[in-house]
Amino acid sequence: MRVRRWTWSTLLSASALMMPLGAGAVEFTCWNPGGAGLVAGAAEYWTPEKIANAIPFGETIPPGESGFPGQLRNLKDSEAERAPIDEAPYKFGGKLLFTLGGIGYQASAQFVADDRIVMGAAHSAWGNGNQATNIRFYQGYAGGGGILYQIDRVAVLLRWTEVAGNPPSLARSQFDYSVMRTTAASAVGKYELGIAGAGVGEDVTITGYPSRLDGGAYMYRETARIAAQAGTAYDARPHPMYGGGASGGAWFVTADNVHKAVSVVSSGAPDGVYGPSFTQDTADLVTIVKNGCP
Repeated sequence: MRVRRWTWSTLLSASALMMPLGAGAVEFTCWNPGGAGLVAGAAEYWTPEKIANAIPFGETIPPGESGFPGQLRNLKDSEAERAPIDEAPYKFGGKLLFTLGGIGYQASAQFVADDRIVMGAAHSAWGNGNQATNIRFYQGYAGGGGILYQIDRVAVLLRWTEVAGNPPSLARSQFDYSVMRTTAASAVGKYELGIAGAGVGEDVTITGYPSRLDGGAYMYRETARIAAQAGTAYDARPHPMYGGGASGGAWFVTADNVHKAVSVVSSGAPDGVYGPSFTQDTADLVTIVKNGCP
């Protein structure tokens, strides 16, 4: 495992293009997750058959263990609807494919903050002491297809590796995001990064590829209200897209036609969903990964 600690001065010396950063440090682990199929001319690892057999990845909190106050209402699949994948900001997202411990999985992710940065859930990148490999991002995936983006760097916070083995919780969700670099720039745009971008009582739109709906073949969206914030994590309710596949999907708010990603799906249940609240550490990690984790 490669673990690095970056201070403000280190970051400033890494690239003349960086924005000013705050004092302090961010600790992270970073690796090349490309795996098979990245060498020019090599066959792509993720064949249609492997994609179809990839296991929807997610963390569902068992009933009674989430702290959510029982069923808030009679949830129906219709309370989540297919997202218009050709429109902003939904077109910034797509399906994330990866192997972890030799097993193929699928989850959700999206371009955020930079044309070569994709963000998803940390539990879709690092778990049980394993680093994910063969990571691919299919932007605009809809029943197949989409634009394939190769990933050559991925990083998670060191704090995530310390709590990844704990049961899903609001406290653990604070660190449940990953930052990935694509080998080509986004052709469709990106979310802006929203640091502490939503407040208690505010509605957010949540996106992802829930396996319960259409077998995870299409992006869905739901509306949830932030019920609480503890530390740097959100608790939003309800969550009709519960179950595997939606992990890593963006929570976003829109103002003046600017779409800001304020969190990603971490863990949840039908009654609610947890996600990290992005901080300056998140912005710093984006910069680090953009520059190749030197």
